[in-house]
Amino acid sequence: MIDRRVTYRLIGAGIMVLSAAIILPLILDGERPAELDVQVQVTTPPAFPIVDIAPVQPVDSLPIETSVGEDGAAEDIRLIPLPQSAKDVANITKKESPNSTEAEVKSAEKESVKKSTPAPIADRWTLQIATFKSKDNSVRLVEKLKGAKYEAYSLTTNSLYKVYVGPEFKRETSERMREEIKKKFSLNGIVVKYSVN
Repeated sequence: MIDRRVTYRLIGAGIMVLSAAIILPLILDGERPAELDVQVQVTTPPAFPIVDIAPVQPVDSLPIETSVGEDGAAEDIRLIPLPQSAKDVANITKKESPNSTEAEVKSAEKESVKKSTPAPIADRWTLQIATFKSKDNSVRLVEKLKGAKYEAYSLTTNSLYKVYVGPEFKRETSERMREEIKKKFSLNGIVVKYSVN
């Protein structure tokens, strides 16, 4: 059986809800604002022409229509020549000249190959801070270093996660960073050559 206190509380809560349902509409009832009494008139929609769409028909049953371009003869069709780049033109003119020899043509080809090879990239250096077995540890260290305004990243090699800072063009810059990180985080790093892989 329900305790008397609980019974009285339920009766009191019921009386409060009933009185609120009766009294609140009387208190909160007010006049309707004038802004809500605006009459809106909608104009008639514009008349669009009705388009009849023909049902799908097989291609064989459609009438054949000739286009404007089919009236001319096949002899009237001309191909537009493609422009050649400057390197090709130089090689063609050397090949076409009657005084040129095969050695000159080969040397011209070698020069064009030499010009197209890219210049070697300068060595860059990076600072290897730590190596972890757990990815979570490497991620936490990278975030900690990035929070201290270092360009940190992590690479995975042989199921190990290596944390690096850099790369830098000068080895001395990486060595200075190593000393700063050693003072701030008590981590001994090593300076290694940066590789893209």
